[in-house]
Amino acid sequence: MSIVQDVAEWVHTRAQGAVSADVAAEFNVSTSRASGIIAAIHREPRFDTRVEKCQICNSLGAQASGRRLYVDKVTPSQWECKPVIGTYRNGKTVQFGSIHEAHRQMGFDREMISRCLRGEQKHHRGYRWQVATTEQVTG
Repeated sequence: MSIVQDVAEWVHTRAQGAVSADVAAEFNVSTSRASGIIAAIHREPRFDTRVEKCQICNSLGAQASGRRLYVDKVTPSQWECKPVIGTYRNGKTVQFGSIHEAHRQMGFDREMISRCLRGEQKHHRGYRWQVATTEQVTG
């Protein structure tokens, strides 16, 4: 799962929302990286979010204005939980529970597989990719 998805799910569980410092502390990233992640979550149409302005204290104790993110609804990525099948040139097939599983287990590039599924390219690393049907998964 991506860090954006992980952070969105974490913020969704918090009634008080989160500022970049909260995200940075929880996910061990810099506050500037956390701010970028929060912006990415807010831009993603699969998350229902709202942002409120707030006053925070910086590391020197001075007042600073910030943004508090609330995530009201989290939807998984379009390809997150869909099983995929890759068919090699010689007919050999590989099957994974998701694109992320293909990346974790065999090092396939997630974006390249997504492009194949969207029809933007024909193959990745010699494999033609497709979303597995119910019969292919159970069979």
